[in-house]
Amino acid sequence: MATMQSLLDLFLNIRVLDVIDIIVVAYLLYHVLVLLRRTGAFSLVKGLAVFLIAVAVTAWLPTLHYLLRAMLFPGIIALVIIFQPELRTALTRLGKAGFLGSQLSNLSSSMDAEDIQQTISEVVEAAGNFSESHIGALIVFQREVGLMDITRTGKTLAARVSAELLESIFHPKSPLHDGAVVIRGSTLVAAACVLPYTERPGLSASAGMRHRAALGVSEQTDAVCVVVSEETGAISLAIDGALSRRLDRAHLTERLMSLFAAEKSVPKFMFWKRERK
Repeated sequence: MATMQSLLDLFLNIRVLDVIDIIVVAYLLYHVLVLLRRTGAFSLVKGLAVFLIAVAVTAWLPTLHYLLRAMLFPGIIALVIIFQPELRTALTRLGKAGFLGSQLSNLSSSMDAEDIQQTISEVVEAAGNFSESHIGALIVFQREVGLMDITRTGKTLAARVSAELLESIFHPKSPLHDGAVVIRGSTLVAAACVLPYTERPGLSASAGMRHRAALGVSEQTDAVCVVVSEETGAISLAIDGALSRRLDRAHLTERLMSLFAAEKSVPKFMFWKRERK
């Protein structure tokens, strides 16, 4: 009875500001967990939660409770060091959401609809030709997150995007074919770039090194990556750590246009992103 009365008193004393405070904290916590969900850092959060529960429930065992509490702080530091790449990925995802204002993708911010369509058409044409010829390719579209660390690993070109240029780069006898190209706006910035590989466990054995690289760059940045398999000729698209496989020219064009052309006039706010189809 006393407990019920205490809960009732607590409920009656809640202010509107308290309710707003709880809603904001819950909202932020939920979206942080969503951002962590696709990375190994989510396992860190779950393990830490289990450890904290163990510390709480062992209060009646003085020795064990003392040892667990003594391990808590150095354990957290050790986990942060071990999971540094995953935490970096999670923080990058947080930054990709934008902050209190409108942000436009680097492909579309300074280009009109015709230029966007032309750039995408050139990439799709090249990808379709690669697919028919079973030529492997990695084509990365830079968006809001800069890719300077990646372009530095390759050869600077600074040339306008065209299907002919892409085909010459990824020709098996070309010295630049082994690696990725990075596109910023309508400019092919660099070729033969090295991409980070995904460390996601349980990835299908059919995913080759190009697909792992495409997933890696899409996990660590907001880049969009077109992949053509040398073995099967299948075209895939990596976005936000997810891989869409076996796309034909029409579907690839539709996906890229929906990402860039439609995104041109859509504002993005912190922790909110328009759902991509």
